[in-house]
This record gives sequence, C-alpha cells and structure tokens, in this order.
Amino acid sequence: MNQKKGLHTADSLFSFLLLLVFSLFTLLLSGTGAAVYRNSASHLDENYTSRTAIAYISEKVRQHNSSGDILFSEIDGTEALVFHDTIEGESFLTYVYYNDGALRELFLRESSQPDTSMGSRIAELSDFSFRKEEVPGTSPLISVTARAGDGDSLSVLLHYCE
Repeated sequence: MNQKKGLHTADSLFSFLLLLVFSLFTLLLSGTGAAVYRNSASHLDENYTSRTAIAYISEKVRQHNSSGDILFSEIDGTEALVFHDTIEGESFLTYVYYNDGALRELFLRESSQPDTSMGSRIAELSDFSFRKEEVPGTSPLISVTARAGDGDSLSVLLHYCE
C-alpha cells in the first residue's frame, strides 16, 4: 500500500512539472510574438507616415502644375516649397516646409509675412528634404525625400511647370 502512494506522488509531480514547462514555453512564445508584432507595427507606422508626406507633396505639385504656381523660397532660413493660388481674385501662398521634426503647411495671403512657428503639422518625420533637379531635354523635376523614425527613406521625382 505504501508503494502505491509513492507512485501516485511521482505521477502528480511529473504532471505538475509538465504543466509548468508548458506554461513557461507558452509565456516565452507569447512574449516573442508580442515583440515581433510591436516591431512590425512600428515599421508599418513609419512607412505609412513617410508615404503620407510623399503623397501630400505629390498631390500639391499636381494641383499647382501651371507655369509659375510652384516656387522655391525660404522662411526664417528654412527651405520651403511655395504653391500659388488665386481665390476670388486674391493671391494666396501655401508654404510647405520641414521644421521641428515635422512637415508643416502654412497658408497665407501673398501680402502676409510668413513665420515658421505659424505652420500646421502635417506629418511627424525624422528627415525631409526637397530640391530642384534639372534634366536636359525634360521639364524640371522636384526630388522629394521623407523618412519617419528610423525607417527607410522614401523618395519621388515630380515633374512640374516653371
């Protein structure tokens, strides 16, 4: 009778240890899955933000693709793309520039003085740049590059009319 009780304790101990090992592996697998998900979600968010900034600039260039409607300027020493609009006979300018870690937009009457602190945030970026590209035999291009967080940079070349 004593021998059966010892065997029963060994079976219970084995079952308990098996349950403990299963639980530990489950926790380890869940932790690994959560880390992979967090990393993927962060990368997707950075990629989405960069693509949004590129799409925003691309659409602005398409909307203002008339001669003289796109200018290159500066606000307080910060490079800006400037888009000209005429609304009900009045001239307005939209300044798009990168300042304080964000792509910003500032919409003003042409007669108003722009200030970088007045712009609205469009997208949080770690880097943003644009420059005019001259390619012989074609219309001028604007090269736009955006990066969000530690993600990859995204770039686009846009045709426009001078």
